[in-house]
Amino acid sequence: MMKRNFALLPLFLLLAIGILSRSSTYSESFIADEVKFYRHAQNITHGFYAEKVNPNLMEGPGYPMYLALHAALEVPLSWTRATNIIFLFLAALYLFLILKRYIDYRPALILTYLFALYPPMIRWANLMYAESLMMLLLLGFCYHFIVWFRKENKYKRHFFLAMLYLGYLALTKIIFPYVIVAALLGVLALTVFPRLARAYRLKKSALILLGALLVLSPYIAYSYQLTGKFFYLGMHGGEALYARSTPFENEFGNWFNEQHVLGDQLPTGREDVMANLDQMRENHREYFMSIEGLTYIDRDSVLKSKAIQNIKNHPGKYLKNTVANVSRFFFHFPFSYRMQNLDTLGYLIPNIFIVVLAILGVYPAYVRRNFIPKELIFLMLLSLIYLGGHSLLDGRGRYLLPVVPIWMMFFSFVYFRILQIRIKENTEKNRS
Repeated sequence: MMKRNFALLPLFLLLAIGILSRSSTYSESFIADEVKFYRHAQNITHGFYAEKVNPNLMEGPGYPMYLALHAALEVPLSWTRATNIIFLFLAALYLFLILKRYIDYRPALILTYLFALYPPMIRWANLMYAESLMMLLLLGFCYHFIVWFRKENKYKRHFFLAMLYLGYLALTKIIFPYVIVAALLGVLALTVFPRLARAYRLKKSALILLGALLVLSPYIAYSYQLTGKFFYLGMHGGEALYARSTPFENEFGNWFNEQHVLGDQLPTGREDVMANLDQMRENHREYFMSIEGLTYIDRDSVLKSKAIQNIKNHPGKYLKNTVANVSRFFFHFPFSYRMQNLDTLGYLIPNIFIVVLAILGVYPAYVRRNFIPKELIFLMLLSLIYLGGHSLLDGRGRYLLPVVPIWMMFFSFVYFRILQIRIKENTEKNRS
C-alpha cells in the first residue's frame, strides 16, 4: 500500500527532467508566442486586457491571468516555465484517479505515465504556453464531473467544482466556449427524450455547462464592450479560415498571417524548418495589401468573407485542405512551405498508436455501448465536438492534446473491460 501511495512520485521527477534539461527553458527572451501571453499579462497588471482603440483579442485571458502574478512580481521567465511541471503532474494525478475508477491499478498507472510523457505534450511543456494549464483544467473538470455523475461521497460539491474548472478552461482556450455552447444546445435538444435525459443526467449536465458560461460571462461582457459584438472572443478566426480556404494548389491550408506575407516573419518562427516563402507571398501579397489599413475587427470580418468566397469558388480544393488539416491534427503533417524534419516523428509515432487503437475500439464500443459508463460517453462526445470544430480551423499536432486523455479514459474501458484477448491453446493438442 505504501508503494502505491508514492507510485507517481517518479513521474514528477521525469517531468522535471524533461522540462529543466532543455536549454530553452532558461532563455531570458521570449520564445515564439510566449510574448503574446506575457504582453496580455502585463496589460492585466495595469488594469486592462486589450487596448480600447483597435483592440486585438488573440488568446483567452485564462493563462495571462496566471502570468500576471509572475509579471507583477518580476519572476524570472525560467521559473515561470518550470511551473508547468506542477500543472502537468496534477493533470496526470487527476487522470490516474479517473482511470482507477474503471480499470485495474497497474494499467491505470502505466497509462498515466504514458500520458504524462506523451511526446507532443512534452514538446511544448517547457514554454510559457497555455497547454499545460489547459490539461490541468480539462482533467480537473473531467474528474469532478465523473465524481458528481457517479454520485460518489459528497458529490454535490464536485458539481460546482466541475463548473469552475470548465469555466476557467473556456477562459484559457477560446475554442472551448464554442464547444460548451454546441454541447449545451445538444443536451437541451435531447432532454425531450425522458429516458435519455435520466440516463445521462442531462438537466444537471446542462446546468454545469451553463455554470461554465457564467464563469466566462465577465469576459464575454468585456469583449462586447470592446467590440460591440456578442460572444466575439477572438479576432483571428478570419486568418485561420482564409488560410484553410486557400485555392492555390501548392498550399495545404495551414495557418499564416499578414506578417508572414508582407513582412519577414516565419509561420513557425524557425528558419531551419521553413522553405522559401516567395511563392506564398506572391499568392497573397495583393490581397493582404488591400486590407492592410483595416482594424483587427474589420480585417477579421473581410478575411472570413474572403474565405467563404474561396470555399464557394473552389469546393474541391477546400476538401483537400480539410483532409490535410485533419492529417496535421493527428500527424502534424503536411505543411505548406515547410521542409521535412525529424520533429514530425514526435507526433507521428505516438499518434499512429492512438488512431489505430481508437479505430479498432469503435466497433466493440458500439456493440457494448449500453455497458460503457454514461459519463465517459458524455466526455467522448465533448471531445468529438472539439475535434469537429477545430477541423474547420487550423490543425496541428498540439491541438490534439485535449482529445488524448479523454480518448484514453474511454478506450481504456473498452480494451480492459469489454474486450478480452486470449491465446488459443494448441489445436493439435486439443484434437488428441
